[in-house]
Amino acid sequence: MADEHSLPFTPSKIYQRSDEEIATFKALRKERSGKCFVYVFAGIVILCLFTLVFALIVLRFRFPDVNLSSVAVKNLRLSNVGTASSSNSSFSATLVAEVTIKNTNFGRFNFENSTMSMLYGGMDVGDIGIGRWSVKARETRKMNVAVEVRSNRLSDTKNLSSDMMLGKLKLNSYARLSGRVTLLNIIKKRKITEMNCTMTLDLTRGAFEDLQC
Repeated sequence: MADEHSLPFTPSKIYQRSDEEIATFKALRKERSGKCFVYVFAGIVILCLFTLVFALIVLRFRFPDVNLSSVAVKNLRLSNVGTASSSNSSFSATLVAEVTIKNTNFGRFNFENSTMSMLYGGMDVGDIGIGRWSVKARETRKMNVAVEVRSNRLSDTKNLSSDMMLGKLKLNSYARLSGRVTLLNIIKKRKITEMNCTMTLDLTRGAFEDLQC
């Protein structure tokens, strides 16, 4: 028997959205989609800029700089400085040079065996071997090398006597380093750098001046 006090079920009210609310919802949805597009586009632009800066700065291969920081003179010996005969004038000395190799790359620079030569009038008066070296990324390495220079290695001494009488000898130092720059332990590229320095040896003081590289 049915309960006399039971009430019939009341029909549920279904809320109908107005056209104004639907339009507002669509506008909000469109605005959110627009913002998402802007965020994605901005992210892509930032990523492209970062990649470009990374490629231009980090992945760019540069030539290492090789220079002479200083040159000291030891055991300077002069013969027949005051004579006019070029065949009798001669000199010899030990030059202690500090070579600096500045690696501005973001990768290690490994170079092969090389030779540094000292020149007078374009002719070789002494040279020294430079062994295999490695310079870390963004670092400068210094090397001390001793070069024996002798005028008896000259094939032409026509200007030697007059230069020695003036007390000034102009010398050149030349070296050519060939090696590889390695970036991220993956990318390798061969680089060749040269050093060409000029200097004047003051025979009176036994010291160099006007060192330029």
